[in-house]
Amino acid sequence: MADTSTTTSLARALSHQQLDPCDPSPRDPLVPGRRRALSFKSSLNRLDTDDSCVIESRVLVLNTGGTIGMKVDHDVLKPEANALVAMLKKLPILHDAAYAEKTCLYDYYNPEDTLVLPLSKEKRRIIYTIVEYNPLLDSSNMTTKDWAKIGRDIETEYENYDGFVVLHGTDTMAYTASALSFMCEHLGKPVILTGSQVPIYEMKNDGRGNLLGALMIAGQYCIPEVCLYFYNKLYRGNRVTKVDAGSYNAFSSPNLAPLATTEVDIAIDWDTVWMPNTTSKFRVSTELNRNVGLLRLFPGITTEAVRAFLQSAIEGVVLESYGSGNAPDNRPELIAELKKAIASGTIIMNCTQCLKGTVSAFYNTGKVLLDAGLIPGGDMTPEAALSKLSYVLAKTNLSIEAKKKLMSDNLRGEMSADRGAATLCMSDSRFIQIIAKTLSINCTEEMKAICNALTPTLACAATKTGDIEALEALREMGNNLCLSDYDGRTPLHIAASEGYLNVVQYLLSHGASVYARDRYGDTPLSNAVRFRRKEVVKLLRKTGAHFSRDELDEAGTELSSLAASGDLEGLEIWHLAGADLNKPSYDGKTASQVAEALGKTEVVRHLLKLETNKPKSGVIEFTATMTGK
Repeated sequence: MADTSTTTSLARALSHQQLDPCDPSPRDPLVPGRRRALSFKSSLNRLDTDDSCVIESRVLVLNTGGTIGMKVDHDVLKPEANALVAMLKKLPILHDAAYAEKTCLYDYYNPEDTLVLPLSKEKRRIIYTIVEYNPLLDSSNMTTKDWAKIGRDIETEYENYDGFVVLHGTDTMAYTASALSFMCEHLGKPVILTGSQVPIYEMKNDGRGNLLGALMIAGQYCIPEVCLYFYNKLYRGNRVTKVDAGSYNAFSSPNLAPLATTEVDIAIDWDTVWMPNTTSKFRVSTELNRNVGLLRLFPGITTEAVRAFLQSAIEGVVLESYGSGNAPDNRPELIAELKKAIASGTIIMNCTQCLKGTVSAFYNTGKVLLDAGLIPGGDMTPEAALSKLSYVLAKTNLSIEAKKKLMSDNLRGEMSADRGAATLCMSDSRFIQIIAKTLSINCTEEMKAICNALTPTLACAATKTGDIEALEALREMGNNLCLSDYDGRTPLHIAASEGYLNVVQYLLSHGASVYARDRYGDTPLSNAVRFRRKEVVKLLRKTGAHFSRDELDEAGTELSSLAASGDLEGLEIWHLAGADLNKPSYDGKTASQVAEALGKTEVVRHLLKLETNKPKSGVIEFTATMTGK
C-alpha cells in the first residue's frame, strides 16, 4: 500500500470533529441524532468506601487435582479432598473476607466454594468458584476421558463466567493444555491451566503465586486461548513442554515467546495472542481418537521394531526425528516401512527431537521423509502434534486427504506460520513519520510508543465513521484492531453502538472479541441492545455474545418497564439478545403480567409471539453443582 493512500485513510479517520471515539456520550440517551436508548442498568457494583466503579469478573476454577492440592500421607504426596477451599479462605491475598461479607457476593454462588480476590489496580473484583473433581487425580492418571470431562464442564458453564482456570498436575499438563486447545473450537474466553511444583499448604511454595496469576489474567483480560500459566509467565497451551522436575520454572515454550509476563505489572503481548477470526459460537469437540502414538528414532533402531509399532491398530504417528527433521537415508528398509504404513492410511507427522527449532528438508536425510509422505510438523511440540492427531482423526466425516490438510494447517497457533513478505510497519507510514517529525522524535522506542498510543484511537475513530478502508490500512501495518481506548471501548463497541453491520462483520473476521468490556462493564452486545441495532444483535448472538448474570438478573425489571410503556421494539431487542421474557421484576411480576394488568393486549400478544419463536440459543441456567459435587 502506498504511503499516500495510507495517510489519506488514516487522516480521514481523525478528520471528523464530532466523532471522538473516547467520548462516553454514547451512553447518554439524550445525545442529538440518537434513538431513545433502552434504560440499561450497568452491571457494576460500587463500594461504600470508593466512589469509582468496580467491575466484578467471575472465574470458574476446575480443580482436577495435582500437586497444588496434595498433602503428605505416609511419606508420599496424595490429593486430599475438600481441603483446598478451606485453606484458600485463610489467605488474605487469595480471599477478601471483608468484601465477601458486606456484599451480595453469594447471591448466585455456593458460599462454601466461592472466594473473591482483593481489589486490583484495574478496579476489578475477581470472584471465583471452585468445583472440585471426585476423585482428585494425579496428572499421571489423566486420560482422554478426563480431557473430555474438563471440556464439557467448560462448555456447560461457558456463558456464566468470564474466564476459566484448571488446576492440574504438572506431569501431563502440557498434554492436557494442547488437547483442550484443539477441543475448544471458536473459543472467545481465557482457559488457563496452572498448578505447582510444591503443595500450596507448604510454607515455601509456588502454588499461591501461580493460582493468583492465573486468576488475575483470566478475570481481567480477554485472551481467547487455552493457556498455561507458571512462574510469572503465560504461555500458549499447545506450545509448552515440561523441562524441569525440580524447579519452579518447570515449563518452557521454546518456539514462541510468552503471551504475558507478570512481574511488577502484567504485560500482555497482544501481537502474539491468537485471535479466533470467526463468527461461529463456541463449542467443545470431545471426540478424540486414542489410536495414536509417539515413535522416537535413535541410532540403531531396528526395522522390526518400527514394523511392530506400525502394524498395530495405530492410525496416527508422531515420528520424533533428528535435528531439523532428519532420518537415516541409508536404511531403505526402514523408510519402506513408513511408506507402507502411509499407503495403508496411517498419518505420520515428522517432528524434531530438539527442544527448539523446526522441521525442514534442508538435508537429504530430511527430504527422504518428505518424499516418503510424512507431514512436516514445523516447530510443533510432540505433545501438540499428538493431541492434534487425536483431534483430527476423530473427525469421521472427513476424508484422509482432508485430515492430512488439517494436520498441515495452523489451527490454534500450534506452529509458527510462514509470514511471507514483510508487512508494512506503522513506523514506515508517512502519517506516523509526519507526527514524529513534528514532535522531534527519531528513536525506535519513542516511535513505537507513538504507534501504541495512536492505534486504538485511530481504529475507534475509523469505526465511528464506518471507514473499513482506514481499518484495513491499520491492520495491514500490523496493528491489532482489538485494542481499546482509555475508556476501555474497542472498535467493536463503537461499531455495535452505531449499527454498522458490515464493520461488525469485518472486525469479527479479524479477531475482535464479543466479550470485551469497557470501563463501565458494557460489552458490544449491551451497546447494540441499548441503541436497538437489531441486525447487529443477531450477528453478535450468532458469534456467541451473551448477557452477564447481572444483566440477566436485571432483565425482569427492564422488560416490565418496556411492557408498561408498550415498547414492542425494545421487548424484541431484549428477546433477540437472549433475555428470558418470563423473568420477574423486583416486585415479582413478569412483563406479560404487567401488560395484562394495564390492558395492553397488543403487548401481551407480542410477548406470546416472541416466546413461541424463542431462539435456540436461549439462556443457559447456572448449575450450582457439577462433576464431583
